[in-house]
Amino acid sequence: MKRGARRILLVHYTTPAVLGGVEEIMGAHAAGLRDAGADVTILAGRGSARPRGVRTVIIPQLDSRNAEVVRQLAALARGHVPTGYAALVQRIARAIRPHVQRADRVVVHNVMTMHLNLAFTEALMRVATEQPRRFVAWTHDLAWDDERYAAFRRDEEPWSLLGRVVPGVTYVTVSEERARQLSELTGLAREKIHVVPNGIDMRATLGLSTHGARLAQRLDLYHADPLLLLPVRITRRKRIEIAIDAVAALRRRGVPAVLVVTGAPGPHSSTNRGYQAELLERAKGVEGVQLLYALGIRAHYAMVADLYALADALVLPSETEGFGIPMLEAGLHHLPIVCTDLAVLRETGGDAPVYVPRDADGEQVATAVMKALEAPSARLRSRARAHDWSYVMPQQVLPVILGPGR
Repeated sequence: MKRGARRILLVHYTTPAVLGGVEEIMGAHAAGLRDAGADVTILAGRGSARPRGVRTVIIPQLDSRNAEVVRQLAALARGHVPTGYAALVQRIARAIRPHVQRADRVVVHNVMTMHLNLAFTEALMRVATEQPRRFVAWTHDLAWDDERYAAFRRDEEPWSLLGRVVPGVTYVTVSEERARQLSELTGLAREKIHVVPNGIDMRATLGLSTHGARLAQRLDLYHADPLLLLPVRITRRKRIEIAIDAVAALRRRGVPAVLVVTGAPGPHSSTNRGYQAELLERAKGVEGVQLLYALGIRAHYAMVADLYALADALVLPSETEGFGIPMLEAGLHHLPIVCTDLAVLRETGGDAPVYVPRDADGEQVATAVMKALEAPSARLRSRARAHDWSYVMPQQVLPVILGPGR
């Protein structure tokens, strides 16, 4: 452990090694906290150690599938407090208290509001009342707001614990809807509930290669909105300068567009290097224009495939084309397409692209891009990008757990 590192205890029924949505999110939190320099321990009832660099403490009675817990759960579902329930609560409280006392922050995923191990819930609440400011109740689900668990909606203890909050504990929900439900259920003021959305791993979800992921990080492509791709060699007939002008026009409209041009200067004309110099000059002062060759990046097929996976739209403002392979590649990736209204591109793309005149300027292409991105699927893609862990973790998760002055 690093000297002075914050000690964080993450709590759930099972560890992130067990397949499940909450476990996946807790694993991401553990990795993010570890990378931020915290000393992280996971306390659970079942599962092997995961992720690397994070300690795991297993207490079998915390597991929702523990044999004793399952027997008691069946009785509780029938409205009976089983023999041995109170003793199990005490055993769990004794077992978890030392781990809580060693932690600076205890982040409980779902156990405070779910019925899956009521003895565990009650024990946690008892321990939380001793030092509530250490605790964060990270709320993914609410048993009392789900009709499937109506048998556990009772006014007497221990069932009623699922509809209460522990004073002094920080409550977090993963959505505005869950925050509303938690507030209505418990009476906790909405403004006292933090909303921190779940994140996604864009690299894993999109299947990016190591090179593609490194490129995305280097150029901050995960946060481009939109990311425009122009996968062509640098030759004048491609009218790359118009794509640059379109980015400038979009940014003037408050749209943080990024353009990636993948190719090197065309090898068959000595004037193409001069054209690249013209493009670099034109791009001065236009934030978000990335000419990979000028950056010393030699794009290969796998990298270009990664860029298709990352991109929001293909932009192809060419003066002439012989076929238009990028149109087909974009189609395989379900990308919106903005391209010049050429007969050969209509032959390839049909009615799918948004077409612009052959002499279109940057403003016209920018308007076409905005139109192409109006599709619901394109808007959802933009929303999904904003949930990448590279944004959610430092901006929302860590400040709640470690504090804004971490």
